[in-house]
Amino acid sequence: MKSFNWDAIQSTAQGEFTPLPAGPYVAKVLDAIDKPEKEYVEVIFDIAEGEHAGYYSDDWGKSHPYAHHFFMSYKDSALGMLKGTLDAFQKSNPGFDPFAAWDAGRLDMFRSRIIGVNLQEEEYRDSNDEIRTRLNVCARVDAQQVRDGKVKPRPKKSIGGGGGQRKGAPEHAPLDNSDLPWMK
Repeated sequence: MKSFNWDAIQSTAQGEFTPLPAGPYVAKVLDAIDKPEKEYVEVIFDIAEGEHAGYYSDDWGKSHPYAHHFFMSYKDSALGMLKGTLDAFQKSNPGFDPFAAWDAGRLDMFRSRIIGVNLQEEEYRDSNDEIRTRLNVCARVDAQQVRDGKVKPRPKKSIGGGGGQRKGAPEHAPLDNSDLPWMK
């Protein structure tokens, strides 16, 4: 059995952790994995700068990459968004040509590169139909925009009440269908 310096270890209760606040961060790519059957590249990242740097470097983060990833879809319908993400990589990493790396199939060249991400809280229903909250990358931007405070946190994306209306979205008056011939 291994001995420890117990005075240097902070005690926590099982299951207790400090959640990462939503908002903009400079992120560092840990891995980029092509999923050709789904036509996207999954990018695993960690927080690179600031008080939360290395947030996902613990055992939990290493074993839960889905908690800190985003996708770069290369479906025809998503090529504009892919180009925007590659532009953000290029602006964030002077001297790096993400377009050439992409075209050469060199996803390994994205590792250790930085990019700005904006993490938004969003509600979802778990397998028990309970509403839970997670962080989701809602924007990928030039890292300098994050450093300069030009990227603002987005409000929480809520499931909301019936019809999927988001919390804070404007309510609309019910439609008056009385003048429609089939409604009489």
